[in-house]
Amino acid sequence: MQRKMIAVALGALTVFSSAFAEETKPVGLSVRLGAFFPSDRAARNAEDDVWFGGGVEYKLSDLKFGAATPGYSAMLTLSADYINKGSFRNAPVMLNYVGMSNQFYYSAGAGVSFIRFPGNSGNRSETEFAYGAGVGYNFNQGMTPFFVEARWFGTSETRVNGWGLFVGVRL
Repeated sequence: MQRKMIAVALGALTVFSSAFAEETKPVGLSVRLGAFFPSDRAARNAEDDVWFGGGVEYKLSDLKFGAATPGYSAMLTLSADYINKGSFRNAPVMLNYVGMSNQFYYSAGAGVSFIRFPGNSGNRSETEFAYGAGVGYNFNQGMTPFFVEARWFGTSETRVNGWGLFVGVRL
């Protein structure tokens, strides 16, 4: 069921982004969907090895440091993600540094995460420090640029930490 939901979401993302890109100029928004793989064994045993993951990222500003290196650029972004499976949820909101070298990019960020997880007396909700890092590759052919990305999501609540693998579009 979870894999079907991810496939339908990726199909809808493709259709939406194609229609949107044909009518507008780039707005600095990225949308990603994919799979999340929790690193905690107890969380995997309680739910599944693969969870739903998705998010948006908005470019706040370009960053310039001294002399520019050809093919390299940097920016500051704000991201909001949503990771969910059963009684587990992680919704990190982070400020990120993104460095790009031609088609490759990397990111590192920090912020706050809104977490829900099972406890002894029902589900517990917490707000925790969040951090993340990722690497990706941009494909700029055609009207709608798209990307693939691997991203680590971490918090002090280790049951919702793990890797996400995403496909996304830049709008």
